[in-house]
Amino acid sequence: MRATAPVVPARRRFAAAVAFVGAVALGSTLFLTTPASATNYPSWDDVVAAKASTDATASKISDIQGLISGLAAEVDAAQAVADQAWAADQAAQNALAEGTRRSDELAAQSAEAATQSEASNKRAAALAAQFARSAGNDLTSHLMVSGSDSDDLLYQLGTMSKLSETSQDVFAKAEQDANTADLLSQQAAVAKSSLESLATAAAASLQSAIDAQKVVQSALIEQQNHEAELTVQLAALQQNSITTEAQYNAGVEAERQRQLAEEKARADAAAAAAAAAEAAEEASGGSGGSDSGSSDSGSGSGSSGGGGGGGGINVSPPAQTYSGEAVVAYAEQFVGVVPYGWGADPSDSFGCDGLTQYVYGQFGISLPRLVSAQARMGVQVSPQNAQAGDLVVWPGAHIGIYDGQGGVIHSPDWGRYVTHATNLWGSYYFVRLV
Repeated sequence: MRATAPVVPARRRFAAAVAFVGAVALGSTLFLTTPASATNYPSWDDVVAAKASTDATASKISDIQGLISGLAAEVDAAQAVADQAWAADQAAQNALAEGTRRSDELAAQSAEAATQSEASNKRAAALAAQFARSAGNDLTSHLMVSGSDSDDLLYQLGTMSKLSETSQDVFAKAEQDANTADLLSQQAAVAKSSLESLATAAAASLQSAIDAQKVVQSALIEQQNHEAELTVQLAALQQNSITTEAQYNAGVEAERQRQLAEEKARADAAAAAAAAAEAAEEASGGSGGSDSGSSDSGSGSGSSGGGGGGGGINVSPPAQTYSGEAVVAYAEQFVGVVPYGWGADPSDSFGCDGLTQYVYGQFGISLPRLVSAQARMGVQVSPQNAQAGDLVVWPGAHIGIYDGQGGVIHSPDWGRYVTHATNLWGSYYFVRLV
């Protein structure tokens, strides 16, 4: 019978999920708590000194190559741990959701069984009352004196037999319903008590994922702070084309600009791909039950996008207290006003990652450029847990600010302005900045 379905399988699933969470959390903790040795990055003076001899040059080249590859390996290793922590968090969150659903289901079944038990008890009581009204305390005497012929007596005896049989069924049903209600009540209590453990495991897994993602942040920042300089130092030693400190500093800046140009080319291609996906989604009628298309204030070409951004915008200051709603409200002022471009400043233009970098920066949250790098600055959250102010990430292609209502504020493509789209499209996931 459905009402008495056992809860053991759900508890086994919970135990397995907790074991998985614990194993990954332990591995993450070991990684996170291992003290990192301080890295002494070479300076221009170190490069000059290394040029003094062939052996010193070769040694320094090897050191710099090791530092460059080490930075990349550190990011990759940190991301691998963060991915494991994310998977563990998803398992814990799913276990909590399943436990909550099961607990609620059992509570509802218990209440339904209690109602049935009460109804059966009332029916049994009514039957007992009927007996009392029909025969008082001596049913046999009543049967013997209440009928003048054998047919009446046989009829009443038959009725008595049928009534007795019915009464047995009613009382048995009342007892069965009472037992079912009691059993379901016990199961509901067990399921409810397990929710505390499930919630604790989910909270621990989320914290583990956040801690792991912070390590990724640190590794990314370290890589971005030193990769351009190390690349120039390597070129100076391998090619001997940089002979003065002024040339060295200029080379470092030129390398940074080269990297930015590569990022810009990738961002342009990603923006075009994202715009094509958005247009295809709109043409097919939207997704997720939201209104298709974008709001009038942000859609369309540059000529219809609003005030036509650039230097004329008056930027309102952000709210004093950070919240997801405050981020969305602050970003809203750029909709239909700031055009798409490679910039990260409302007086110029916003790339998709430039918009997010600027907006979150006003709330004290420093983000790098590039979609992939920004996505690594937070922890993934499931769609059912997504909130206003989370990032919406289209992997390797596009990024925006989730409005909490199924839409996104983003800078979409060349010829368009910052847009508040009322739906999401394609394949995406949510990231909460930590």
